[in-house]
Amino acid sequence: METRILSWAFPWLMAILEFLLRQSIHDAGATAFIGPTVGGAALGMLLPFTRAREIRGTKRHAPGIISFDRREDRWAQKANLAVWIGLTVWAVSLYLSLARRDDLFTQADSERISNLIGAILWPIAVLFDVLRGQKNELARSR
Repeated sequence: METRILSWAFPWLMAILEFLLRQSIHDAGATAFIGPTVGGAALGMLLPFTRAREIRGTKRHAPGIISFDRREDRWAQKANLAVWIGLTVWAVSLYLSLARRDDLFTQADSERISNLIGAILWPIAVLFDVLRGQKNELARSR
């Protein structure tokens, strides 16, 4: 469990390190990249869930045959969809963090929205990890 909590904290540790480095060179926009940093690291947390786990030679299958559980495959498809949607949203976050004067989002506070996007992507990644962990525990208990 401690390892999972450390992996959940990783995006925020990355953001803190980037903030400290930018502050050390007196960058005026030191907080502008927190959202894309957290969002990008959170998307990296989702990548292991995009592939169904292989089942090797159980009672139902002949030894040496590799197959996939349908539920696992559906879970991997949902994770793939989440990654692609997340990449699109992360790209918007990155764009907003780079744009000082923006023509597309004239009324929006670009930095706050960018940080909000990263802050939303992180709990989604943690939720996938928690749900996948609970699903694996149920499968082991059967």
